[in-house]
Amino acid sequence: MESPTRILLIDDDAVDRTSVRRALKKSGLKHDLTEAPDGTTGLRLAREGAFDCILLDYRLPDVDTFDLLASLLALPGEGHAVLMLTGEADEDLAFRLMRAGALDYLAKAEATPSSLARAIRYAEARRGFQAKLDEARREAEAKSLELDTLNRQKTLLFSIIAHDLRNPFQALLGLSEVLGKAVASRDHASIERRAKGINDAATQAYSLLESLFSWASLQMDTMAVTITDVDLGKVASEVIQGGAEAAADKGLTLSVACDGIKVRAQRDMLATVLRNLVSNAVKFTLPSGTITVTGRHDGDAIEISVTDTGVGMPPGKVDDLFRLDRRTTTNGTAGERGSGLGLLLCRDLVERQGSALTVESAVDKGTTFRFRLPAVDPSPRSLAVA
Repeated sequence: MESPTRILLIDDDAVDRTSVRRALKKSGLKHDLTEAPDGTTGLRLAREGAFDCILLDYRLPDVDTFDLLASLLALPGEGHAVLMLTGEADEDLAFRLMRAGALDYLAKAEATPSSLARAIRYAEARRGFQAKLDEARREAEAKSLELDTLNRQKTLLFSIIAHDLRNPFQALLGLSEVLGKAVASRDHASIERRAKGINDAATQAYSLLESLFSWASLQMDTMAVTITDVDLGKVASEVIQGGAEAAADKGLTLSVACDGIKVRAQRDMLATVLRNLVSNAVKFTLPSGTITVTGRHDGDAIEISVTDTGVGMPPGKVDDLFRLDRRTTTNGTAGERGSGLGLLLCRDLVERQGSALTVESAVDKGTTFRFRLPAVDPSPRSLAVA
């Protein structure tokens, strides 16, 4: 069964409202009419109810017509089909009203039952068409943004492959050549030094490839997410142990403060996030500094943070950390190099688990990265382990 057309008539003249009411009754248009004697009442009714069409008198004593028209068109929802009624035939006025958003213009003297019904149907049809156009435009803009993001990702991958990944392999080639000469001359000190250089370059290349493949898998949506109960303290301890040697070389202290805490997470993703954040903290912390992985109960969730006492960042750099189009790399306090991909990977992995990665930092005061995961055991427990 066809639903009645919901019509709001805003007109301060009672005689004109009666004429419109009679015309609608004779038109055969199935409708439900609501009347407002002034613009203020009409706007209130439009905000409170849902109407398919609004018949708006051009001259109202209490409001400016163009302001009221703008307010009606700005109401939430799919938009209103506003049909202007006026006692005068003025083509310039009609053009201005249509430019302002009215879908049609009808002189009251011409508002016969058939012309009024036809104008209402036309206004409804045009509104529906505009709604479809708006939806198509939004979809096109979303696709354009998605394609722009994909293009930036492609550019990033090419940049990493062409520059960041080439550097460690160039080091491997150069060091291996020098190593061969050192072996031939039996220069043991040079052999040891070049062998360490080769190991460092290989480690850098492997770490970059691992991050690159993980990030690429996320972008292609091929990485499965299976949420389980995870012992945060155990994962954090494993990460700390893995980074202990690099931290010891710089004279840093690593600690965990989340013993006994369990969260709902994907274990490998959580470990990758903590590993990258701890590695990043080691990179930018000066000797004698500290790095702490903390888990703190916050309602039904666990707030997980990685805090360092490193060199910190100015506000402008913090704002650009997770922007793909502003990827920058900064050498660590001991000259460590990176691709700038680790934090992007951390952000994506955290978001895939339903959370968000945030950062607080101040120059010479350190940096803290935080994210929240659902708690398994709501009882608060926290123990620092050196």
